[in-house]
Amino acid sequence: MRINIEVGEIEAFIAVAEKSSFKAAAESLFISQPALSRRIEKLEIELKCRLFERTTRRVSLTDAGRQFLVHAQAVTEEISRAYLGVQARAAARSGHVTMACVPSVANHLLPTVLKKFAHTNPAVRVKIIDESARIVLDSVLDGSADFGLNFLGSQEADLDFQAIRVEPYMVVVPLGHPLQQHRSLRWDALAQETLISVSRNSGNRLLIDNAFANAKHRPAIHYEINHVTGAMQLVAAGLGIAIVPGLALSDAHHAGLAGIPLTDPAIARTLGLITRKGDRMHAHAQQLADLLIAEVQN
Repeated sequence: MRINIEVGEIEAFIAVAEKSSFKAAAESLFISQPALSRRIEKLEIELKCRLFERTTRRVSLTDAGRQFLVHAQAVTEEISRAYLGVQARAAARSGHVTMACVPSVANHLLPTVLKKFAHTNPAVRVKIIDESARIVLDSVLDGSADFGLNFLGSQEADLDFQAIRVEPYMVVVPLGHPLQQHRSLRWDALAQETLISVSRNSGNRLLIDNAFANAKHRPAIHYEINHVTGAMQLVAAGLGIAIVPGLALSDAHHAGLAGIPLTDPAIARTLGLITRKGDRMHAHAQQLADLLIAEVQN
């Protein structure tokens, strides 16, 4: 059954019941008497009964009115508690930001961004969920994180996805590796190489496997590891080559690595800001998100 009663009508009813006067009730609610009367009339029509007995001298509750008053007061008390609870939660969260992001963002962008954020918000605490794309997605969906930076989420009905940067995938090799002399590489050219790959739980792996599916020859995976940063460390140790998104190579030369663009096909992922659909971030979360977006687009 659909209940078509508005909070304003309940407030009007309680005010009249407490004041025993339409004039006094209207003044307490800062509305006109005709507006108050319309609210009471709509409520009585919806309940299909009279709530007040009206005479020229006074207004009194009917039996139905007295019964409804008990429930109406309980409803307004519950709404008030809910309102205050949400306000308190929002106030508490305004001094605390939780963000979720894929590890490449955490490793290559966050240190610079958090330093800028701390300069203007020294008292704000920041929690970082740096996990796989799936966990980042779930953290935003279930409300654990205020926002996320992820390359999954554009197809989720319950999320807003703001595209920020398109990252091409590249082959990463140790400096001085024979492949480094090429300006670009076809996937078939990797057939004889020792491949270091992220695990099948990674969103990166799905894109890479799809691209290899169209290649005539593909290398065998000799090492499998959960995160891109771990794969790059194995490459730096000379154990093989890896295929990684461009953001992971932002400081590759300091790690003794070089990146070579892949072609035929060229693949890319779109990194974006994800938030729960319709949600508005509090000021500190929005500020941190804006700093991250600026750094990603730099």
